[in-house]
Amino acid sequence: MKTMILFSFVFLSAFAHAELIAATSPASTTATGIPVNTPWKQKVYAFAQQYVVHPSWGMAHSERDYQMTLKLAKLSNIEIDEEVLFVSAFLHDVGGLPPFYKEDVDHAVRSVQVIEPLLPTWGFPMQKWPQVKDMILGHTYYGPLPTSKPAEAFHDADVLDFLGSIGVARIMAVTEEQNHMNSTLKPGVGTLKSFAKTMAAKCVLDPCKDLAKPRQAEIDQFLKSIEEESLSYQAL
Repeated sequence: MKTMILFSFVFLSAFAHAELIAATSPASTTATGIPVNTPWKQKVYAFAQQYVVHPSWGMAHSERDYQMTLKLAKLSNIEIDEEVLFVSAFLHDVGGLPPFYKEDVDHAVRSVQVIEPLLPTWGFPMQKWPQVKDMILGHTYYGPLPTSKPAEAFHDADVLDFLGSIGVARIMAVTEEQNHMNSTLKPGVGTLKSFAKTMAAKCVLDPCKDLAKPRQAEIDQFLKSIEEESLSYQAL
């Protein structure tokens, strides 16, 4: 009972805060020029600004996923509903972040649980909700594959963000955060070694596979350099 009351309080507080930010300081575009051109987008964006805060899974990641999805869709001749993409890009990871994270629920599933009741209150056209849900549930590299072409593009955009120099930065940030009591970079490098072997193969669309190659090479070069500079990982 206490848990339900606490969640209701957090939910209502989040809703009220997003309403307040959207009303007092609406953004016209995001950092990369994505239009925030409707009242419901302003509320979604305000909510994301408040809760999608993390060096690896935060707003910058959302911006990159949005823009890369459009690029992959163009290269693959896939039509993207940018309203669906807007919600999916900015809120697909919110379920893995406080105060919404639940240890026994996958973050994609949790994101759907969190935002489904909020969107109609913000004025989002809920006839598009199934498309948003498909994008969010299908975005993880380890989970079930998407069931539509737009969701495949979004999935692949998220995969590409684990590769290249940005992938190195993200993985090092999240693994060192999780291992902050351990004074070594080895956990992050270990994750990168694993991703260097497996992540590019997670691409579904051919353009993703093409774009993954140079990003894969960037990770390989980083691992080669870090091995040399750390004396074969003995001083890491």
